[in-house]
Amino acid sequence: MTKRDAMDVVKIAVTTLVAWLVPPSFWRKVAMARTRTARADRSWPVGRYFLEDEHKAEIDRISARYQSYNKELKLQILGLSGPWRSWRPDIHLNGTIYLRRALERGHGAILWVVDSVFSTLVVKMALHNAGYRACQLSRPTHGFSRSPFGIRFLNPIFTGVENRFIAERILIVADDTTEATRKLRERLAANRIVIIAAIPMAHRYAEVPFLRGHLKLPIGPIRLARTMNAALLPVFAYTKHDGGFEVSIDEALWRDSEEPDTESIAAAYAKRMESFVLEHPDQWTGWEYCPDDTDWLQQETKLSGSCLINRSL
Repeated sequence: MTKRDAMDVVKIAVTTLVAWLVPPSFWRKVAMARTRTARADRSWPVGRYFLEDEHKAEIDRISARYQSYNKELKLQILGLSGPWRSWRPDIHLNGTIYLRRALERGHGAILWVVDSVFSTLVVKMALHNAGYRACQLSRPTHGFSRSPFGIRFLNPIFTGVENRFIAERILIVADDTTEATRKLRERLAANRIVIIAAIPMAHRYAEVPFLRGHLKLPIGPIRLARTMNAALLPVFAYTKHDGGFEVSIDEALWRDSEEPDTESIAAAYAKRMESFVLEHPDQWTGWEYCPDDTDWLQQETKLSGSCLINRSL
């Protein structure tokens, strides 16, 4: 156990105590209160990619909400692991007609989920509540920690809660996708639902326009969908100001009569994701992958910030 692992254990223990003692209706307020005592993160990437330097106040507010939502997610996970196992948040699931149409074709459906703060939990809960039991593609690093200790002892707390709302978790171990891909193909061939998050962890990417820069999207979900003739459905999840959640399943990225190339499909997905990011910059976790030493989002020019401020603040 490293010093960082020990700190993670203490943080999780404290957050667990709070989550178990505080009713779910107060989790957001507690998260906001804990965020107000934290220092503003002026290095947060949204400031570099959206707003000019003079908009520091807006950057701070968006950053604070992002930090608060992440704290709230941890309260949800840890609360669901204890006394509040029966917590039933207000989740509105939209677009089930697209999922039903996909399953009627008999080739399964891939839900390509835009990675937002709450998507990892509420998408699974929304599908479960609607009677769907999906398969989740995942990695051992999913959860609280990426360290060997955290993967073994801490992340199972996180995934244990999520697993209550899915049929199974298909793991990519040691970056070897062979076995996971085989299982995914079997599930799709059986007309099952597969959840894949749109995160930059892959061997091959497509570089597509995004905002005023370029975004590198993994092409694995596209290739899998085309190989298995499965529908590839974008999914968006976000929280509302009243504490409820919206999960929206969008229509398939291409029709059966169409044969677009991989880059065109990736560009279409990025276009839909762009609208979501502009509306909810405080919830898109893609900023986590935008430090200066990566090319997840290759920024060419800064936005003026006007569209962001008008639409989200």
